[in-house]
Amino acid sequence: MQSNITLPTDNVYKFYAFLGILLMLTAAIMFFMRNQYYNSMAFDRFVPMENLKAKGVLKNDEKLELYLYEEKERIARSELDFELLMYFFGFFIGVGFTFYGFRHWHTKIQPQQDRLLDLEIRKLENELKSFDKSV
Repeated sequence: MQSNITLPTDNVYKFYAFLGILLMLTAAIMFFMRNQYYNSMAFDRFVPMENLKAKGVLKNDEKLELYLYEEKERIARSELDFELLMYFFGFFIGVGFTFYGFRHWHTKIQPQQDRLLDLEIRKLENELKSFDKSV
């Protein structure tokens, strides 16, 4: 099975632009997925933790259990902060690639391609005029 999708390899700026879009989409999707995952984990810890806190007087094993829930929450929060920071970083790297790629593609490559097309049109018009004169 062959893929009909071709990569934009005709110039590197187009590749940068599409790579940046891919990075932005990936980082945004992962950000929301991981944030939702951590929120559900936090909710799963919240109910037992609040039940233990509501008891007032706790036995030693309940104190240990409460401590473990609090430590899991602290660790998960620090992991979440780090992961979300990495996703934001990836998103802004993607924005940079996209801006750089599209800007250079639009200002350097596209004007040359437009000029080349204009010259080809003029050439074909001249050939058509010379053909009409010869006939």
